[in-house]
Amino acid sequence: MNDGEMVCQACGFEDLEKVLDLGFQPLCNEFRPATQASGPQIFYPLSLCHCPKCALVQLDYIIPTGIAFGEQYTYLTGTSRSLVEYFSKLAGELVDRFGLQPGDVVLEIGSNDGTFLAAFKSLGMVVLGVEGAEQPAAIAKERGVPTIGRFFGTGSVNAVREQLPPGKGVRLVLGMNVLAHTDNISEFLPLVVELMEEDSVFVSQSHWLTALIRKFEFDTVYHEHLRYYTLESLTNLFKQHGLNILDAEIKDFYGGSVLVYASKGPGATSPGLDKVKEQEKKIDVAQSLKDMKLVLLENKAQMLNLLVDLKKQGKRVIGVGAPMKASTLLNFYGITPDLVEYLAEVNELKIGTVVPGVRIPVISEDEVFLDPPDYAILLSWNMADAIIAKYRESGYKGKFILPVPRVEVI
Repeated sequence: MNDGEMVCQACGFEDLEKVLDLGFQPLCNEFRPATQASGPQIFYPLSLCHCPKCALVQLDYIIPTGIAFGEQYTYLTGTSRSLVEYFSKLAGELVDRFGLQPGDVVLEIGSNDGTFLAAFKSLGMVVLGVEGAEQPAAIAKERGVPTIGRFFGTGSVNAVREQLPPGKGVRLVLGMNVLAHTDNISEFLPLVVELMEEDSVFVSQSHWLTALIRKFEFDTVYHEHLRYYTLESLTNLFKQHGLNILDAEIKDFYGGSVLVYASKGPGATSPGLDKVKEQEKKIDVAQSLKDMKLVLLENKAQMLNLLVDLKKQGKRVIGVGAPMKASTLLNFYGITPDLVEYLAEVNELKIGTVVPGVRIPVISEDEVFLDPPDYAILLSWNMADAIIAKYRESGYKGKFILPVPRVEVI
């Protein structure tokens, strides 16, 4: 695709339709140390295309996994209390649902800092992670979660089997928010199938494209997310590789996610599948993404006008959270340090850096309460309720600005 040919990443169809162009953007997780803020930065095209054959929405330009998730990748699941709680609860539900017993093997691909696997380990499971991003993998190992430090691909099956207890197969394979990340999904899924036993279950969670469209979550489009899934496109993709989706449910996390359960062979499907499919039928994906651009331009004008007016009034504005989506939003809107003083963050790996492209400083969240600003933009808007409650409890009396789906002052 990098040579200009738009070919579907899932089925190889060659006549893709461009549906949303967000211009040129830097890698959204390339948060550089503030001391290197003045250096040059590469911007890449960021556009969504739709495949009319298999229904997959995808980027038209692929950045290799090793670059997108290299040394600069600093996302840590464990820095979010609500995510830790979510994965802890989900681990218990999965153990009960599939009748897992102490000593059963749970494998997670793209295991990040080991947060999800740690929950299974506490329930008596044998756990193993595969994680190619260096910093999260190192943290997982430090907390006692066995982790293979490599991206999942050729050679991974043998690497996993070498780590398994003698005579043990993998009961549960987890791929949480990882199916959008790999730069070769047609290599990835056959390897997953190779690791599965007849009674194994592949549990995957992906950002749900239907929610992205409904809530105008354009900032969840970035280079690390190569594909944007509906249950329909996931079903088509899985079928190509011998995986059968048995059940699906929608979760609120990440602005709306689809959690999918799949097996190697055929099996009874759940009414949950039909419920999700009925919701998806109500939306024309391609047309909705085309129509989104005008709404985004209106939002951009509102946000910039608001920030300029606040600046004229002498008000101080900061951002709360430095997630990857903050980079897409700030760069597309053209919001710079002239308008937003800094971003407040709890992830130690991002504190002391600057936002890619716009170069807004990222500092410790503790600073907010020492010298409170007048307004705070909720860049981690998917956790707005928890953040607002936390800030109020800590004494913040200023106002919040919600940037998605519409600009709103709270």
